[in-house]
Amino acid sequence: MPSAATTDTSTGTTTKPTLLVAIGRQRVGKTTFLKSLAEITTQQGGKPEIWNTDSMNRSHTIASLGSHVREANSTSAAGQAAWLEEQIERLVDTRQDAILDIGGGWTAMHELIRSSPLVAALDEIGISLVTVFMIGMENADIDYLEDLQTKHRFLPPKTAIVINEGLLPVGVETPRAVAEILNNNTVLKTLDRGAAHGVFPAVNGLKKIADRGQSFMDFAANKPVSGMPASSVFDRLRMNRWLKRDVPLFLQDLGPDYLPRMPKGLPEVMMENV
Repeated sequence: MPSAATTDTSTGTTTKPTLLVAIGRQRVGKTTFLKSLAEITTQQGGKPEIWNTDSMNRSHTIASLGSHVREANSTSAAGQAAWLEEQIERLVDTRQDAILDIGGGWTAMHELIRSSPLVAALDEIGISLVTVFMIGMENADIDYLEDLQTKHRFLPPKTAIVINEGLLPVGVETPRAVAEILNNNTVLKTLDRGAAHGVFPAVNGLKKIADRGQSFMDFAANKPVSGMPASSVFDRLRMNRWLKRDVPLFLQDLGPDYLPRMPKGLPEVMMENV
């Protein structure tokens, strides 16, 4: 099979399509992170494919980004894993990046990790795998990381631990809570093996956006939704600040090596009037 990697004739460097996936238990913020990343990547000139194997979540879903989202035609982990293999092999021809929402529980991604040498296979066909482990303060949040690292020997070279600020305890300063997580033995092992880390900013009003079935940017732009009341100006301004200041700061902290390709570069951080 040919490689998906291509050479930039202007620089002579080899570029690989990126497959970015967020792993973690249910309700740790994976979909929010991936949805905001997909929107901002597109805004910055990227053309990532959006893949969805999260059959459990039908309200707050990455499918709200539109009809171009590719969804698995099976609800079983094995069936979705077979579908996922097909999508991965297709990237060799399309050479596009892909953002994958796998959902929680035992997923298609876990099935691929269990049943195949996933990292080696992706490397052979020239696809860069970026794995983001989403966690909060609960010990259960780190269970996925520990299980995949110790039982399945799964820790791709491009691994990032992303702490969801929205899951940190109320009344505890963010730096203190983050320091506690980073001192966890499992997390320390992962960081020692070269993983990056970042803190994904908290956001308010997700339910209102999910109820409207909108993208974050459409909500911030006050695009109306048939049958739904007008959104609050305060909600829109909070979302606008999150998209233009908070998330770009997080992306700059994480760095372009752990993100899909953005031809226009990382988004500018808007510090005024947001």
